[in-house]
Amino acid sequence: MNIRLGYRLLRDHRVPIRAKLMALGIGAACIGALELLQLPLEAVLAGILPLIGITDDIAFDGAEAVVGPVIIATMLLPYLVPPPSFGKFARKVNGRAVSRQDVFRPRHVAALSLF
Repeated sequence: MNIRLGYRLLRDHRVPIRAKLMALGIGAACIGALELLQLPLEAVLAGILPLIGITDDIAFDGAEAVVGPVIIATMLLPYLVPPPSFGKFARKVNGRAVSRQDVFRPRHVAALSLF
């Protein structure tokens, strides 16, 4: 997964808005599921230590709800961009051009192809 490429695709105005919204929606659903799994633990923490539990809910859950979907969207977006238009979005990442094959190639194979 190329997070830098995904972030650049997320910020690029030429990427279809449908792919961006799909990636952000999947990210929001994943974070929502994670929040549901955390509810029992947070309830226990809020019951035992009320001040720390409430502060934790406000600070960490708020940041997680905003940053989490964006991080997941940056990981998914290179896979959701339509293949014919992916060539338009290839950018230099770490000093070399990135192609669609680099995104789908396993990391150890991509590292060996640099030499």
